[in-house]
Amino acid sequence: MCFSFIYGQISPNSDNNWELITSKSDEFNDQYLDNSKWVVFNKDDYPWGEGYCFCDEQVFLDSGILHLRVDKKVGYDTECRFPYSPFYSGGIRSINHDYSYGYYEIRAKLPGSFINGEPNGWGFWPAFWTYYVEENDTCRIIHDEIDILEPSGEQFKYAKTNVAGWHDEDPDCKVDHIKICDVVFTYHQPLFEEFHNYAVEWLPDRIIFYFDYKPFHIEYNHPSMIMQPQFVVIDQQMQRNIPVNINMPFPQFMLIDYFRYYKLIDGFCEQDLVIQNNLQLNNYSWGVYQNITIGNGSNSVFLQNGDHKTFRAVNEIILQGDFTAPIGSELNLIPTPCSITNQQNNIVK
Repeated sequence: MCFSFIYGQISPNSDNNWELITSKSDEFNDQYLDNSKWVVFNKDDYPWGEGYCFCDEQVFLDSGILHLRVDKKVGYDTECRFPYSPFYSGGIRSINHDYSYGYYEIRAKLPGSFINGEPNGWGFWPAFWTYYVEENDTCRIIHDEIDILEPSGEQFKYAKTNVAGWHDEDPDCKVDHIKICDVVFTYHQPLFEEFHNYAVEWLPDRIIFYFDYKPFHIEYNHPSMIMQPQFVVIDQQMQRNIPVNINMPFPQFMLIDYFRYYKLIDGFCEQDLVIQNNLQLNNYSWGVYQNITIGNGSNSVFLQNGDHKTFRAVNEIILQGDFTAPIGSELNLIPTPCSITNQQNNIVK
């Protein structure tokens, strides 16, 4: 379990310093899954929870939604890696492990149902995560992993809880990898009732987990945050030895509206931004700068009611002179490392 203070952070839906990388994102609006971006798991692939068998027919698109279907198995399946697992399920993984620092987000509706008037998700293990693995002859020397949505079948008992966190390699090769922490977030309503946003912001100096665009855990300057580029995985696992309620209706689905990957605009990381008047305030180029100065000590620089401005700088952000932000406006000053330089010494004045 990890604990941290929550600092104000801004997700890409209200911060223009992020750009959506459409070539690495997917709205799932086509008739078929884009096989230039995704691999569909089959019976030979990765049954991590061992309570199910991945099957490619359990993955399909319908009406702009990715469906990961869970069905009960009937009889013995000699082709399944774990033939005694009681369920068929589905999952996908990105073709390439080239996802690095950025903001990862899905909008999803999770499995589960009301049984005898109580929400129930017992046994289901919905997952949205990233990983990179490198092995030598004796063990996994690198296992980087970020869990954005990964409550186990036991943790998802009431279908209200998400569990996030991240992993690092074990330098002594005693285990495959080490879980740095579990971050538990419980919502007040069942997560199978409607779609919600699950996301992580991963930068060289921070990991921030979000639910519906609000941060619920932030970790700064942990050495395990500088990891290899990652694969992205969206899958519906089931936990072994956790019996699903006998009254649970099937099939069940993990439904995904979209996967979006954003990167910070960091082409200005070695440049300074100086804003001396309102014309410059309203017309600067979004992005992460080396230093930002707003105001020159004489001219009036101010936000308008309804303005929302977020400034990000590697080293310092300075407000000086007659600068005002009236009630009804929003000003965010966020020290931010440049992902191409891994700079981490940030201050705001």
